[in-house]
Amino acid sequence: MRPRLSQLVPGIALAFALAAPAMAASTAKAALKEVTAASKQWQPDAVLTHVSTLAATPDGKARSWLYTAYSPQAKKSAIVTARDLKVEVEPVNRNTSVEPLAGDWMDSDKAMDAARKAGLETGAGGTGLGLTTFGAGSGKRVYWTVTVMTDAAISSVTLDPATGALVRRDDVKLK
Repeated sequence: MRPRLSQLVPGIALAFALAAPAMAASTAKAALKEVTAASKQWQPDAVLTHVSTLAATPDGKARSWLYTAYSPQAKKSAIVTARDLKVEVEPVNRNTSVEPLAGDWMDSDKAMDAARKAGLETGAGGTGLGLTTFGAGSGKRVYWTVTVMTDAAISSVTLDPATGALVRRDDVKLK
């Protein structure tokens, strides 16, 4: 008796999953050289304006990171996705962040450590990390934000990007 295709599909899917190379989690800065090069290839004057992931692990790593690049000359943005050291650039029709990530900033693993030091319970995973510019005029600054969402609450901390010092904490109860 020959097996039906529906009986084979789970086994085939498992075989492909086992044969595919696992992507290693990395920090936000791990692919920064490749992201910057890909951004400059897209637009020579491109600057990075935002870094984020919605799936950080407690060690501050993620399987993929999203970077926003902005070209002041072309007045266009692109989303640069890094998975391991593989980088993809996708031009977009919106400019959500145009201010360059100025100054030196700590890597995501250090930001996660600083968030825990500030009292944020990071759990087992699914933590959002973002590095972006907030404010206007002379108050404009780059910050790390670390956000944890559960069924009962959303908690986040805003951190100085260089020192990890706590700037602000927000807690919203959902239930």
